[in-house]
Amino acid sequence: MTQPVAVKRTLMGSPFEMTAWPGGPAGSAEAAILTAFDEVARVEDLITDWRDSPLERLNAAAGGPPVKVSPELFDLVEFALGVCRDSGGAFDITYASVGLLWREAFRTGVPPSDAAIDAALRTVGHWKVEMDREKGTIRLPEKGMRIGLGSIGKGYGVDRAARVLTDLGLRNFFVNGAGDIRLASAPGAPRPWRVAVKNPFAADGRSAAMLELRSGGVATSGDYERYFTHEGKKYHHIIDARTGRVRSDIASVTVTASTAALANAYATSVMALGPEEGAAFLRRRRDASGFIISASGKVESCNIRTAPAERIYAAGKP
Repeated sequence: MTQPVAVKRTLMGSPFEMTAWPGGPAGSAEAAILTAFDEVARVEDLITDWRDSPLERLNAAAGGPPVKVSPELFDLVEFALGVCRDSGGAFDITYASVGLLWREAFRTGVPPSDAAIDAALRTVGHWKVEMDREKGTIRLPEKGMRIGLGSIGKGYGVDRAARVLTDLGLRNFFVNGAGDIRLASAPGAPRPWRVAVKNPFAADGRSAAMLELRSGGVATSGDYERYFTHEGKKYHHIIDARTGRVRSDIASVTVTASTAALANAYATSVMALGPEEGAAFLRRRRDASGFIISASGKVESCNIRTAPAERIYAAGKP
């Protein structure tokens, strides 16, 4: 009986796993997966802000003249700016100047001061970014402005991997980049892919819901994977770009959409917006659905047919 092929790698600072059912000669699925991993590595080289990259060179030119960028980077920034506008700036790729403060906070375990956050916020504003499609240039008009694509970059890498697998003839696959997922099932597949959504309150890793999907993207953002605690307060990694600070009223958000990049961007937006604004934002999306688990355990379903119980209890106990 034919068995799926699964390969794991670490890319974009995260664990990646690709699983695919063979669709051609023996060994073709593994070869396709390895090629897809090469594509994720290429995307990382394009948009990382941890080392030299085309994105970092754009950031270094802030306050100066426009910078000629590749069509791919131009399109990705343009796509992200659309989500920035839709979210009213809660999701904002120019948050990165504030993001550097929080990156240091995760290293030291001490949150940045209010004064430091307020100073960095002066350079935040997606509406300031100047895009010229005819010339293929992007300009960051203020010195110190930075673009960070971490909130959609991993999802984009997952989508590019899925494109490679499809182009190489695979029709049943599951690409998981640390929770940013893109999947596909051929019409003849025996059942949909099953995606478990973690209960954010359960220390044993039990699920809050099980989604069954045949295609598209899934992403979950939460306060339980990357965080630190200081003086009894929990600080996670998702920033409300309007304030430069983290919220504490949502435990997790799961979004399904046509692509992993879109699901990632929307999930991040909802985490930044908070339960009420976030639910309204998600319900306005014709291209997405999902559910929000608040810090109190309340579940808010948004355009989704498959959802967990009405309330998730700590450690799964009623």
